[in-house]
Amino acid sequence: MKLSSLILLGFLALSSLAFANKKPNILWITSEDNNVTFLGCYGNKYAVTPNLDKLADNGFRFTQCYSNGAVCSASRSSWITGMLSNSTGLLNHRSSKKIPTSLVLYPKAIHAAGYYTANWWKMDYNIENYDKENTWDSYKFKWSELKEHQPFFQVVNLIESHESRAMSTDYKSHDPKKVILPPYHPDDPTIRANYAYYYEHVTLMDTHVGKILKELEESGMKDDTIVIYCSDHGGPLPRGKRYLYNSGTHSPLIISIPEKFKNLWPAEKPGMPVDRLVGFIDMIPTWIDLAGGKAPSNYQGSIFLGKNAAPERHYNYSFRGRSDERIENVRSIRTKRFLYVKNYIPYVPRGQHLDYQWKIPIQQEWEKLYLSGKTNAIQSRYFKMKHEDEFYDTEKDPYCINNLVQNPEYKTMVQQFKAQLQAYQKEIYDVGFLPESELDKMAADNDTTIYELVRNKKFYNLDRYIDIADLALKNDSANVNQLAEYLKDKDTAVRYWGAVGLMMLGKDALPAKQQLLSTLNDPSHNVRLMAAWALIKLGEQKAGHDAIVKLLQSESYASLEILNVIAWMGEDGKQFIPALKAMKNYEVCVSPANNFLVKQLRDDLVYGFDRHKTKKKGKKKKKAKK
Repeated sequence: MKLSSLILLGFLALSSLAFANKKPNILWITSEDNNVTFLGCYGNKYAVTPNLDKLADNGFRFTQCYSNGAVCSASRSSWITGMLSNSTGLLNHRSSKKIPTSLVLYPKAIHAAGYYTANWWKMDYNIENYDKENTWDSYKFKWSELKEHQPFFQVVNLIESHESRAMSTDYKSHDPKKVILPPYHPDDPTIRANYAYYYEHVTLMDTHVGKILKELEESGMKDDTIVIYCSDHGGPLPRGKRYLYNSGTHSPLIISIPEKFKNLWPAEKPGMPVDRLVGFIDMIPTWIDLAGGKAPSNYQGSIFLGKNAAPERHYNYSFRGRSDERIENVRSIRTKRFLYVKNYIPYVPRGQHLDYQWKIPIQQEWEKLYLSGKTNAIQSRYFKMKHEDEFYDTEKDPYCINNLVQNPEYKTMVQQFKAQLQAYQKEIYDVGFLPESELDKMAADNDTTIYELVRNKKFYNLDRYIDIADLALKNDSANVNQLAEYLKDKDTAVRYWGAVGLMMLGKDALPAKQQLLSTLNDPSHNVRLMAAWALIKLGEQKAGHDAIVKLLQSESYASLEILNVIAWMGEDGKQFIPALKAMKNYEVCVSPANNFLVKQLRDDLVYGFDRHKTKKKGKKKKKAKK
């Protein structure tokens, strides 16, 4: 062989090696609040999303992607830490908790792999000690800078589809008569008009995606860049965002991978759908792996692309904590087909009155129709108490309206899902078995973080709590003596669940009356609160009333929980109006981020929940013709 031929072969070999070793740029576009049902490429013919539809045609559309949290800050804190937020203490919306400085945030792992990391502009990570200056290389989105800093990892957040863009009925181009409504929303002109208005903002979001993709092509970096698109959870219309049904967690995920990186393709060719079950928690280790890095060992997701992809997960887990001023505590586990939901506060309605959510016309109209008796059984369920357990066949019932938990055919399956959920809660150290303020106080008193607190059995015996909570939530009078015994326990969480169980029993808690009265002096304000509520339901109005007023007058660290319980009491809660009016100090929470919520909920209870209803401004709303 001639020397020139050998040189040419050597050059080609080196070129091939350099080509093979080239790292892809990664562009991650996130939009806020829209689930799969608002995009054309996921089968909605009413949606106008041509740019995302094209991205799906040229990439890979994941059909079984689910968020782990159903509200933004809790969802994003799972991303930034690589851990579920109910494992780190960050599950309550915008509670801003501290985490150990030893936890590695994912941009550091990607930067360590040789990447320039940039984030524009969302940093809603719910972390008090978030180190803004040292987490990312840049908080900008400039093509000129990205071109100079390849390989890059750029996050772009689009807000046009956020819940705040659903607070009007002033649609312009979308015909409300053509909206396909979920069966849990009444068929009403205002509700249809609200949907049409929101769809227009999804279209606006899609336009921004198109602009970004055009600029990427013009930059000359398209063939070197993996493009990822997803929402930050589902929603945003009522019973979507914040709820662990498909409407709140089933999220779009589209990934476009240039041909030079076809070894990463999850299917034979672009345009093909991918039905692998993916949770948001899986995204971060996958992005780190795409960058050639290694995820920290404490990360809880699995890689789902490339040669290092793990076997497909069997289950995805999701959580819900407090959203704004209203307390909730829900967990779920799902396969592609079945969804199990565990409600740890089944004694309150699904549709708790959230000040922000009630600015959406759909929510106001829906409530008005319900109160006037104009909703059917499915539509009315939102305003009624939940069942402790819910189980849905989402293949037959994608709107999650037919609870199968009482169906004998599914009894064994429900138990299997429940056992799997509990095993995972233990594995990740689920923080949800004490009220938020109690965890805050315990962490502060012991100069530690919630993350570290729940991993120490001296403070948090999770194995025991799961079983005790289960017994308390059975609402079975046969357990009254056992629940009364729990009130004597040294462990705060055990006493708390004992009081919850007795409160749920109502008048059947009579044998525990004396123990409940003794518990009104409990060192935990949350235990006192639940014991006082149990006494009120038992008929001991004065004792319960006086105990709660005393807590309010003492500027309790549990003030947000107290106000929620007063709201949950309904008519019984009205006796506390004078004490609420007398409140002067709202700087009471161990977590300062919650102080505003105390004042907000107090004002709602005193002045009425309708004081913030959206005023009709500008031109009159259009109405769909009947």
